[in-house]
Amino acid sequence: MIYKKKLIEVALPLEAINVASAREKSIRHGHPSTLHLWWARRPLAAARAVIFAQMVDDPSAHPDIFPTEKKQEKERQRLFRIIEELVKWENTTNETLLQQAREEIWQSWRYTCAENAGHPRAKELFDRYKLPAFHDPFAGGGALPLEAQRLGLESYASDLNPVAVLINKAMIEIPPKFAGKQPVNPEWQQKSIAGKMGREWKGAQGLAEDVRYYGQWMRDEAEKRIGHLYPKIEVTAAMAEERPDLKKYVGGKLTVIAWLWARTVKSPNPAFSNVDVPLAACRN
Repeated sequence: MIYKKKLIEVALPLEAINVASAREKSIRHGHPSTLHLWWARRPLAAARAVIFAQMVDDPSAHPDIFPTEKKQEKERQRLFRIIEELVKWENTTNETLLQQAREEIWQSWRYTCAENAGHPRAKELFDRYKLPAFHDPFAGGGALPLEAQRLGLESYASDLNPVAVLINKAMIEIPPKFAGKQPVNPEWQQKSIAGKMGREWKGAQGLAEDVRYYGQWMRDEAEKRIGHLYPKIEVTAAMAEERPDLKKYVGGKLTVIAWLWARTVKSPNPAFSNVDVPLAACRN
């Protein structure tokens, strides 16, 4: 097999990748972390950059096209600029940029196929019309197989943890099955034919509408059954002193969304023998 050195083996625009990865920690809307806070989730930006750099040849691997170090470095910087744009959160679904990245991957793959045309298993291993599949045997939160799929690779994920399996199914297995299809929820079905015409459902938009509809339905049903356990409380000035983020809500009411349950015991202090004390540590 003739092997070409990949971009990741030479250099990466690490600063741009690090900045984009750090920024992801503060992003919630539209991020897989809103699906489940997986304990060891990899940044999507880093996963995207690493997979791209693993698939694309370094310019030094093509001395026939880039004969001098200067020309190789110029081409390398061009690839870096693609990565620098690719890792930005705003470009996560930028189809124009993603297609550019996919074309770079395809170009490197075709070079590999051409140079290995004489391999005994060339038809099986080096099909210039089909990219190699991506498999993450310890997929966890699914960042790597998700980004591999985004870059045009057929992704496979596995994990021993059933929670991880469920997360990966929700991110990389189910959405493609419903790509381009309209929603099926009752609200959409009750719309008139005129109301449905002219609406184009791209990607997983139809599935997302169904998820929103049934998610709201489950929330409403849960509120009917256990809503009384989560009463509204008035936000006081004293609360806002400890929690500055509550200042804008002082005087208003917010719904309690969580209770902390703790075992209690009678106070060991004789002066408060009838007082129940929670067995919980409080850290600031």
